[in-house]
Amino acid sequence: MTTTPGLEPVHRPEDGELVGHLTAADGRDGWTAHAVPGMPLRRFPTREQAVAFLRERGLALLADRWTYTPETGEPRTAWLVEARSGAVVVRFGYDPASVPLAGADLGRLTPA
Repeated sequence: MTTTPGLEPVHRPEDGELVGHLTAADGRDGWTAHAVPGMPLRRFPTREQAVAFLRERGLALLADRWTYTPETGEPRTAWLVEARSGAVVVRFGYDPASVPLAGADLGRLTPA
């Protein structure tokens, strides 16, 4: 398994499944919870709250609808087809074509 650089992996204690990642919040107190591929989800005041959120909702959020906001153009509805640390494959709306996203493109995905 690969790990996304700079992100601390969070696993479920029952089975060791990766449920997301953590980072210290930039310039503020607190922690940011990230999805398995690395997209930021929410900020929390404590590390314990961020870990609890990921263990409870981290994997389930991957099945939800997401919004992809390109550098230019309108935001698009996206569904994650595949998710792994550092990359995703998405489908936009009803388009059957799958599109891989990684790197900076992950930061353009937000939960809808």
